[in-house]
Amino acid sequence: MPDPYCLPFTLYELDIDSLTLNLSTGPSLDVTATLSNGRASYILFQHLVSRLSGLRENSEGGSSDLIDHEGRGYEVKSYRDPELWPKPAADWFHTGASSTFGPNNHGPRIKKLLDAGDYAQALEICKLSGFDKNAFYIYTNTSGYDASIPFRYFVIPTETVLATVSKSDPRRISRRALLAMLTDTVRL
Repeated sequence: MPDPYCLPFTLYELDIDSLTLNLSTGPSLDVTATLSNGRASYILFQHLVSRLSGLRENSEGGSSDLIDHEGRGYEVKSYRDPELWPKPAADWFHTGASSTFGPNNHGPRIKKLLDAGDYAQALEICKLSGFDKNAFYIYTNTSGYDASIPFRYFVIPTETVLATVSKSDPRRISRRALLAMLTDTVRL
């Protein structure tokens, strides 16, 4: 039985007012601006999803960020929310494992395969590097996040992710296509 705030194809929304750092000497600092920086906010938002969804953070290692009570893995990825980033250029975003991009482990090899037209082999590397290690993907609207809009996340089964990835680059996926799959919205 899925956790109550972790049902696939449901959009979960939560308003965030601010992020405050309370110092032991008394003053509090408003650090809300750090939410827009992916390096500063990734773990924070992943922890928030864990708390809201009932999933636990994966302390056992491996490639999944979160796991459920059955041990199934959930990978957390971020996209640019269309409310803040409405242009079509923001539609496609990274969903493959970080090791499949840029100069990282498999990035150069995948690029060569795609340049040579060998999509099937590039997809196979992506599967072995991450897709096959996760049962679900959780997408958050936290790339370039701004607290003026709700924090949003949704869960998509990996088989649906694989059916939806770009047919020219299996490391990328369409935000528009994913959002079109959502059937319910729950305000938290």
